Amino acid sequence: MANKILIDSLDTATLRCPNCNRKKIMQLSQHNIQKPKTRIKCHCCCGHTFRAVLEQLGQTNKKMQLWGTYTSREDGRRSGRMTVKRLNSRGVTIMLNINQKITPGYKLQLEFVLDDAKQSMVKKEVVVTASAGAYVSAEFSSREHFDNLGPYLFFNKLLG
Repeated sequence: MANKILIDSLDTATLRCPNCNRKKIMQLSQHNIQKPKTRIKCHCCCGHTFRAVLEQLGQTNKKMQLWGTYTSREDGRRSGRMTVKRLNSRGVTIMLNINQKITPGYKLQLEFVLDDAKQSMVKKEVVVTASAGAYVSAEFSSREHFDNLGPYLFFNKLLG
């Protein structure tokens, strides 16, 4: 029997090994999954192999193109340009212009411009949850959006 794994609105899926109960968060943006249900084969570091079914969790957010930059909060050596691909009140999925090894737990400072009438600048700190290739999923350090991002998320129905 295959495990049912839900893909959230930031294109991430949390896999859990049925043998050792280890958890792994996968970033799925680069895979371009079109079917509502997709079967995959997973390999755990404990040596166990299991099957899973990936399912979309409700409606996914519309894809967007918001341009900006990122800088690492840890050492300052990793920085560059990026594009915000998905956004909601919980977090963000970005695509880096240059592939860099950014691992889960890494803190980044993001600056990007919203596509609203004022072309508002947003500066947020995020913690990386998953990365695959040039795609990085991250959660906001603070869930309170009192800046221009709060009204933007509300009026574009990107809460969640």
